[in-house]
Amino acid sequence: MSRKKFGQLLQKYLRGECTPAERAFVEHWYGLLETETSSSEAELDMNELENRLWNQIQRKMDTEPKNSPGRVLPLQTARYRWIGIAASLLLVGWWYFTYSTSTTSTAVDSSIALSKSDWLERTNTSGQPLLIRLEDGSAVQLATHSSLRFPKHFTVEKRVVYLTGDAFFQVAKMPSRPFYVHAGSVVTKVLGTSFFVRSPSSAQQVRVEVVTGRVAVYKDTPKKEVTTNGVVLSPNQTATFFEQEQHFVTGLVDSPRIIQTPIAEKKSIAFQFDDTPLADVLARMEQAYGIDFEAENEEINSCPLTADLTNQPLHTQLEIICAALKATYQVQGTTILISGKGCGR
Repeated sequence: MSRKKFGQLLQKYLRGECTPAERAFVEHWYGLLETETSSSEAELDMNELENRLWNQIQRKMDTEPKNSPGRVLPLQTARYRWIGIAASLLLVGWWYFTYSTSTTSTAVDSSIALSKSDWLERTNTSGQPLLIRLEDGSAVQLATHSSLRFPKHFTVEKRVVYLTGDAFFQVAKMPSRPFYVHAGSVVTKVLGTSFFVRSPSSAQQVRVEVVTGRVAVYKDTPKKEVTTNGVVLSPNQTATFFEQEQHFVTGLVDSPRIIQTPIAEKKSIAFQFDDTPLADVLARMEQAYGIDFEAENEEINSCPLTADLTNQPLHTQLEIICAALKATYQVQGTTILISGKGCGR
């Protein structure tokens, strides 16, 4: 116990806020001080009282009990002196153990200190999404027949929730406190973004779909094990973890959206093209969706496109492009490949 903590304990005692054990600790040492110095609390100011009590505790703890040279103590007196010293040591030991244990556990990992009573669980039994707002400002749209377990108060190091079923997360950005979603045997780690997590209980797989920002997705393993099986996802990308095969498969979301940037929020991105080479068309689409587009050969890259693709979903845009250029497209992982012989053939 430090001098500062001892002073705080005395203030707590004077306010009448001590526990019975803390009160016994203070009164024990004050009783010894009064006996040894014949001083009363009224004769000492607070600082002097604190100094004397603290010095007395340090002196008792640092000095081994032994008789002065040439002084003979009666057996009964020596016995009671030993009992008093033992009681003092026990009280000091109790206070040191109680305070230092709680402080150490908080410093090591405050998330461990969360008890069962600190957690809440919500289950959506309705037929529509259930909105749950978390303490940090994050929002979760919980799908029907899904459950979310989360703490009343997040720890200072991290934010952790547990999902069963499907949900859409909009996580408040806090770089110093990463947000973790545990779903089945998969963990999704983010700092501030929006994404879907789909973990149906009937299927042995978990799927994560990113809308904004970037997330890391990896298999949940014991703390002692090093995680190497994981992926980092960007907007419009998805990863599915197959429990039986114990691996991730990456791809694109079913309906890619235009990435929300300051420019995109102010005005809609125009997809009007007039004799625009396909290479420039794909470059604009890549910027808008954050997806890699590749042409099978250089000849098709130079083919001109005249079309208005504004306000059309991505797959409709691709179908229009391919129809105009007599080409085809296919999704290969997180890349869209455009195939065709070229406009001169």
